[in-house]
Amino acid sequence: MRPTRLLVLAATLAASGCFAYLPSSPQEIAPGEGVRLRLSAQEAMRYADLRLPNPRVLEGTLVERSDSELMVEASIGTSDPARGSRILLQRVTVPVSGILDVEQRRLDRVKTGFLVGGGAAVLTALVIHSAWGSGSESQHPPDISEARRIPLLRFAIPLGSR
Repeated sequence: MRPTRLLVLAATLAASGCFAYLPSSPQEIAPGEGVRLRLSAQEAMRYADLRLPNPRVLEGTLVERSDSELMVEASIGTSDPARGSRILLQRVTVPVSGILDVEQRRLDRVKTGFLVGGGAAVLTALVIHSAWGSGSESQHPPDISEARRIPLLRFAIPLGSR
């Protein structure tokens, strides 16, 4: 497989992500969990001054929950990249009446498995390709003496006195 095909495959796997958002209710989510709130138009107008990527969607971590409102710590952008990028967070209190949908962020084990397996396959293919060349059918596998050797690192960790 060509390196460009491997890079396209790796980019596709990485873009799939390891998380999924599952429909939930405000009472089911515990503080500290990731959430995505879809806001009503009136509620979204209250947060117009925040620099949210989508003004009707608030993503973040649930900080506190009551019967009438949720407090979410949301990312509102990044600081100046010239000085070093840092994610800016703000705590936002949203009344439950202004929330249309609540989704809970969960680890998707299937996507994560595909991502890890695909990454391992790409890495293995790159190592094999770099060790034995292009692998065209007209060439026979090289002898051990002609093969490129990959040096292994060896080191010792002292564990107490002897």
